Amino acid sequence: MNFVITKDFKSPYAVATGMPHKPTALKTAKFNKGQIIKGELKKDGMGKSAFVMFKNTIVVPLDCVKQVVTKEVDMSNVIGGIRANTLNNSNAIPLDKTPTKDEQKKKYADAIIIGAILGFIGVYYAEKQGYIQAAEQKNRVIGAIAGGLAGAYLVYRFKK
Repeated sequence: MNFVITKDFKSPYAVATGMPHKPTALKTAKFNKGQIIKGELKKDGMGKSAFVMFKNTIVVPLDCVKQVVTKEVDMSNVIGGIRANTLNNSNAIPLDKTPTKDEQKKKYADAIIIGAILGFIGVYYAEKQGYIQAAEQKNRVIGAIAGGLAGAYLVYRFKK
């Protein structure tokens, strides 16, 4: 059966090392939210579901997984590659693409760079207009840092 991971977690397992002075090694397997695994649902002595066994060695708790249910597709009512009953289906689930960690890091980096540039330009413009009396490099650096922090905060505040 296929299962989807609902939250990040680590699960310990033991492996044989092949060394006589150290016969087994304990390791952990990391599972990420949204990852699909193939495992076997194990039951306890009273017939209730207890846990999922992954690769015959790793125990995955039931509160961390959901079973993937598959359905047979009926191709008898297909119109131009789109199923006729899905054209006006109000029960359709919208696909929500969650950004990966790399994409999120890129968003933060872009926001910090753009914020720093805008902060630097803002302080430079304020010095030229006379809003800041002493034209110093220190003011521009502080403006760049403040702009970078503001950009990072905006990405954090309005992330999807």
